[in-house]
Amino acid sequence: MKRGRLIAAGGAILLVAATTGAWSIISKRSRHANTASQSVAASPSNQGKNAPARPSIRNLSLQPEALAMSRRLGFRFAADKREKSVLVGTLTIDGDRRTVQTIRTQTDDGETIEIKVSGSGPSLTWNSNQGCQSAGNRASDSERELIERLVFDSPDQFVLAQLRGASYLTVARNVRPANAGEKYTGPLFNLIRTDDPATDESKAPQSKWRLYYVNAVTGVIERVESEIAGNRIVAEFSGWSQQNGETFPTQITWKQRDQVLMQYSLNNFSHSDKEQQ
Repeated sequence: MKRGRLIAAGGAILLVAATTGAWSIISKRSRHANTASQSVAASPSNQGKNAPARPSIRNLSLQPEALAMSRRLGFRFAADKREKSVLVGTLTIDGDRRTVQTIRTQTDDGETIEIKVSGSGPSLTWNSNQGCQSAGNRASDSERELIERLVFDSPDQFVLAQLRGASYLTVARNVRPANAGEKYTGPLFNLIRTDDPATDESKAPQSKWRLYYVNAVTGVIERVESEIAGNRIVAEFSGWSQQNGETFPTQITWKQRDQVLMQYSLNNFSHSDKEQQ
């Protein structure tokens, strides 16, 4: 198959992606139960058509692990705000490099995301209600795979997936590589699995689950595993940086059995309260 647009090439690569990440668990399994928050009903005196509108406040404490991550990442997850993050980076697939602008706008149920790839036609979008789209239409399989890599293999989605009902399970704590050896002095990880609640196949992520490797000391994500059609995909995060109180990875590499499939390098990150724009 000849390589066409970047998106088509990326999709073709990702369709056959798999990996064999061997890890040993050195702690017992544990589970975090979901903690539901209760909203206080408005009194009758406040329920008239003339009652002043009150801003909704998202509860980002439904999942303890997600709450801890939001605090680690910065101010952009303030419960009473709707932040907009703009990321500009370079995406490399099979030697082809393109500039990518990703706009992540927070909503009551998570995010709305717009992706613009230079030289690749219309913008790509995602939200939980419409799924992956290209110029307002359903995205092709290759476009969908590219969208989902950039949308879901993200620390922001780890935090915000709880708002659309994703479940979180702490699989294990203090995990190290299986080949670490007795003198291993590298990082240990907490393994946290998220499962997506969507049932509509046209809108649900192709991988129903994701397994996050969170550095037990730094608290940031270093690895994300997912699976499509039985093929395991690994996204490795590195180059974590901080800017104006916000923490984010500057490098993401997707692999299949240690073979690089796609790379993303962040060139610029900015965010602001979208209500003030």
